[in-house]
Amino acid sequence: MSRTMKALRFHRYGTPDVLSLEEIAVPDPSPGEALVRVHAAAVNPSDVKNVAGAFNASVPRTPGRDYAGTVVAGDPAWVGKVVWGSSAGLGVTRDGSHAEYVAVQSDSLSEKPASLSMEQAASVGVPYLAAWMALRQAAAVEAGETVLITGALGAVGRAATQIAHWAGARVIGADLSETGSAVGGWIDTRQADMAARVKELTGGRGADVVVDTVGGPLFEPSLRSLAPAGRQVALTSVGTRRV
Repeated sequence: MSRTMKALRFHRYGTPDVLSLEEIAVPDPSPGEALVRVHAAAVNPSDVKNVAGAFNASVPRTPGRDYAGTVVAGDPAWVGKVVWGSSAGLGVTRDGSHAEYVAVQSDSLSEKPASLSMEQAASVGVPYLAAWMALRQAAAVEAGETVLITGALGAVGRAATQIAHWAGARVIGADLSETGSAVGGWIDTRQADMAARVKELTGGRGADVVVDTVGGPLFEPSLRSLAPAGRQVALTSVGTRRV
């Protein structure tokens, strides 16, 4: 194995053009860590925000939170295994996955399902963890309920749509588009009053759960879209941060 690797690095905060491809040393895993050869890594909106300084990452830093690859060194219990993973610390408090190799804590590892390609596995982490926590842990969505998802065409929105369908819920999607993939109804937020349209699609009742991946200007319309005793989970807020 080479002693050096290629990695994306940023030495100051800014737009993605502050990133540069550099040749740096391959990380040396500490006790309790594993060195993963990265086969695929996702680029999430949070990675872009990280480079912009939103998480106050120390610099210089390699971004990237999600990955799939093969363990090549470190913890002997994991060497040779094909893994996937995600960590809030990657790319922020320690170098992340936008490199040929990444050192991670062994207890964060999980073997990659054989049914997923490397690219598919690397794209699961942040979006699906966020969607799962919103729907299953925070909202405790149940079969038969109606879920409104704002930003439904984004990575978290698509993940939330799949998880809601898996849970047996009906999905209404909303985004800046004329069409979408939500089975139970679609709302183009550029043209329609979202709350009024949700009421139309639910016989005047409203949504049992709103997963709001947009926030800002959609936070209050999301509240008005709720049924009595409905639950709203706000994941982020773009533009104006008023809630």
